[in-house]
Amino acid sequence: MAFRSFSMTTYTDKGPKPEGGRFVNFDHVTFWVGNAKQAASYYCTRLGFKPLAYKGLETGSRKIASHVVHQNKIVFIFVSAYLPGNRELGDHLVQHGDGVKDVSFAVEDLDSILQKAKERGAKVLRDIWEESDEDGTVRFAKVQTVSEK
Repeated sequence: MAFRSFSMTTYTDKGPKPEGGRFVNFDHVTFWVGNAKQAASYYCTRLGFKPLAYKGLETGSRKIASHVVHQNKIVFIFVSAYLPGNRELGDHLVQHGDGVKDVSFAVEDLDSILQKAKERGAKVLRDIWEESDEDGTVRFAKVQTVSEK
């Protein structure tokens, strides 16, 4: 019988503190899937998630459906296209199948964090933008983490 020895990782020394901004937590994970309703239903029925939000025909979204589910602080968004002509989602699904498209983080001081990412060579896919509704305003930015071929 073979035994393996594992060393524990400690995070007591996380390195120098950032000059501005900080990572707060994971916010959500977005999956691009062939059938968002079915994927969300599976996570709710089999894995104990609960429905949280929905965007689709009833809410004025004519191109995509998004089903959001959560379990405690874990939030998953499942997105699928209504029409087969949606090239962005369709081409991605043909090449990769169902899977994670975005991992989103909540941060403090988005401007400082994005500036530092640019200085370190991050590829900015979309610079800072805002979205607002009756509940408030949220600021976003999108950076590429893995090279797409």
